[in-house]
Amino acid sequence: MKKLNILIVEDEILIGEMIREYLSEAGHQVTDIAISYDEALREFNLHKPDIILLDIRLYGEKSGIDFARFLESQKEQIPIIYLSSQYDQKTMSQALETNPYGYLTKPVNKESLWTTIHAAYRLYESKISSEKEIELFDGKAHHRVKTKDIMYIEADHVYLHVVLIHKKTIIIRQSLKTMLSELTDDNLIQCHRSYIVNKNHIKSWNTSQITLTDNTEIPVSRNYNLIINK
Repeated sequence: MKKLNILIVEDEILIGEMIREYLSEAGHQVTDIAISYDEALREFNLHKPDIILLDIRLYGEKSGIDFARFLESQKEQIPIIYLSSQYDQKTMSQALETNPYGYLTKPVNKESLWTTIHAAYRLYESKISSEKEIELFDGKAHHRVKTKDIMYIEADHVYLHVVLIHKKTIIIRQSLKTMLSELTDDNLIQCHRSYIVNKNHIKSWNTSQITLTDNTEIPVSRNYNLIINK
């Protein structure tokens, strides 16, 4: 997985520093260690981390759950993983209401930390990808399409054939270059001067060809650095 920028919100400094060492060992970057709601808010606004490790009990009046509720109110959602030694049902119920991507009990095990972060961020990426949409105009009507439903895009002179799952095709007048500039889904990659494919619909590949899950074969050009890691 990619190396992440991670904010640690933990009021026990020694525990925070230990977690920082574990994360550095895995190649991640810790933006800072915050011990209170106010510090966490400042660091969040300053660095916009990829993921947040959040202790439920913090220094001061406001808790980690309060900070998680603030994060839920933001337009761009940031995945959180709770850190806590608290097990009571009321606290757990309040924490789960904020939709965390994981929960780690203290003392934190290094391997469990790595695994939980990896699984949480993969889940977050999958959720974000499933929500992304693009608007396509075929000359008569506008279509809102989820990018996860795009199998591949084929350039044909001044037109693009956007092939969706279940073989539905939308034809639009646009260049492949313009389409690439509008796509925000990292799963859609260019593999040839005339093709964009969705990594999530790839069944097999080699240096010259991609086979999609519906057995469509797409050429691969040496001019493109094909990275299929899913």
